[in-house]
Amino acid sequence: MKNMKKLSATLVSLAVFSVLGTSSAQAVTLDNPFSGGNSLFSLLRAIIDGIVLPIGGVLAVLAFVYSGFLYVTAQGNETKLKTAHKALLYTSIGTAVLLGSWVIAKVIENTINQLRP
Repeated sequence: MKNMKKLSATLVSLAVFSVLGTSSAQAVTLDNPFSGGNSLFSLLRAIIDGIVLPIGGVLAVLAFVYSGFLYVTAQGNETKLKTAHKALLYTSIGTAVLLGSWVIAKVIENTINQLRP
């Protein structure tokens, strides 16, 4: 019986606070990353610049931090050092691919813009 009272009190307070939180919440507006153009080219540019690069950049930084963590925690153990070295190598390769694809996309974009009449 005592547990039932605690459970009901918890549920009632949870309901009250959830209603208060939603009633005083402000409207949040999100920018549409796909706005600003109606062609396939502008859609692809919006996807690359607005979604792929920011997410890829954050993941690259986290992967570099993780690789550094592996180096620090290896403490001279050869197998752990090899694992950390592989993680750092693959992170560097992935970051180079990400940045290289962005550079290639920008070169193609500039070339197409120069060829337009």
